[in-house]
Amino acid sequence: MAKRAVKSEAAFQRAHEVAGQIPLGQPVLVGHHSERRHRRDLARIDGAMEAGVEHGRVADRMSQQAGNIEAALEVSIYGDDPDAIERLRERIAALEAERERIKAYNASCRRGQLDPSLLDERQRATLESVRRLAPYQIGKGGSFPSYALSNLSGNVARNRQRLAQLLRNEDGRSSG
Repeated sequence: MAKRAVKSEAAFQRAHEVAGQIPLGQPVLVGHHSERRHRRDLARIDGAMEAGVEHGRVADRMSQQAGNIEAALEVSIYGDDPDAIERLRERIAALEAERERIKAYNASCRRGQLDPSLLDERQRATLESVRRLAPYQIGKGGSFPSYALSNLSGNVARNRQRLAQLLRNEDGRSSG
């Protein structure tokens, strides 16, 4: 990632050095002995600029991927962590609370009395984003899309299974 940024800067520097040899605004003197060199320099400048931009894009992409990996590691719960069981219980409780907030909001929509205060800030932002980008996914009366509850229920079930597995593993270690 840092190497790509250095390569990008070096390519831009090469383009600047070559461009520095040509007087500002100097046209290509057609038929003059300097025409071939001038066109070659312009091609070098163009190539160096393209390389600098491409290396910069790759560096940005690599930096974004590294950030995504770091973010995933921060929220990951590994089975060999001493506090894995407690963290899984906390995650399950948070997911269930989120699911209950969405259910309460959907119930208010069915009654015709939308109450966004039942949702947390992230859920309100998600709902607004869906309304803006995919309004056809909004449920009747403005309720959350049906997939939101399905996904939450699936995540709760998956985390409960993982918790049960960790508890079985812990019981096997403590009795063995």
